[in-house]
Amino acid sequence: MKREELKELGLEDDVIEKVMKLHGQSTESLKQKTEAAETKAASIEKQLEEANAAIEGFKKLDVDGIKEAADDWKAKYEQAQKDAEEQVKSLKFNHALEAALANAKAKNPIAVRALLKVDDLKLADDGRIIGLDDQLKTVRESNDFLFESDAPPPPQIVAGGKGHVQPVDSMVAAARKAAGLPTGD
Repeated sequence: MKREELKELGLEDDVIEKVMKLHGQSTESLKQKTEAAETKAASIEKQLEEANAAIEGFKKLDVDGIKEAADDWKAKYEQAQKDAEEQVKSLKFNHALEAALANAKAKNPIAVRALLKVDDLKLADDGRIIGLDDQLKTVRESNDFLFESDAPPPPQIVAGGKGHVQPVDSMVAAARKAAGLPTGD
């Protein structure tokens, strides 16, 4: 979905912005789930390869060696599980932080993240980042230029070019007529 396609449908800019925001949120959610699944699949594939190698090694071992190797494999498996869980947890946190910085209208999320104390932030079960609002408030106060303003942009006054007629205010036209100047009609 592109902004141009929505404009062709005749939607206004503020509606297009809302549609794009909702689309971005659903895309990020799917992206996060996909990356988590890919990380988990890669971890399981690595575990399978190690298990197959261990099985081949078992054929050459004696009973005591097999018991020792099984205990060693169990410890490696448990550690790999912990590592995979930490990777998934880290991915979820990073995606939630990116989304939160985008919602906070950070112009440069990398620069804003560098100013945050990431170790003090925690990911809640509902996807919110605990402690982020307070830190963003502090960063925004001292580095306001890193965030987009909520105020509407100032109006731009554009003079008419050659062959273009500018709209004329009735007061201005009357004043120009009284002064003997062309009124622009």
